[in-house]
Amino acid sequence: MKLQTKHRREIADKDMACPKEVLLLKSIILKAKKWFPLFQELIYMEKFCLKVGFKETQTATLISKKPLFYEDKLYLEEHKRKFKTEMAGFQVAKDPKDKSKLALLIEGKPIGEWFKEKFNKLLPSIRRTAVPLKKSKGIEL
Repeated sequence: MKLQTKHRREIADKDMACPKEVLLLKSIILKAKKWFPLFQELIYMEKFCLKVGFKETQTATLISKKPLFYEDKLYLEEHKRKFKTEMAGFQVAKDPKDKSKLALLIEGKPIGEWFKEKFNKLLPSIRRTAVPLKKSKGIEL
């Protein structure tokens, strides 16, 4: 009974401390956003790099704004397709169009433009392989 009472008391104390910790962490995050304007962009960029196909260690290298040379397949949600890279140089830098944001660059180009180029190169090969259907004039006997 004594142990059970002690256990309940400890759980109640932790439940009381939890909202205080959450408020403290929220205030720290708000200060970090104010002091470091690109802080939130770094968080978004981390999620984006993981979604594209980089591993956590590679993402950490990119987020620290160091160049990364990578050869594998990358996925972009916009095209719903994977594209193979051949030892390309990747880096996170300020977006050339909007300096208040970050962009993932491949060989100096934003990743969106790089994927569009790859997709446009792939598109003609897809169209050539498709055979047009012939219209029939009815049932032949």
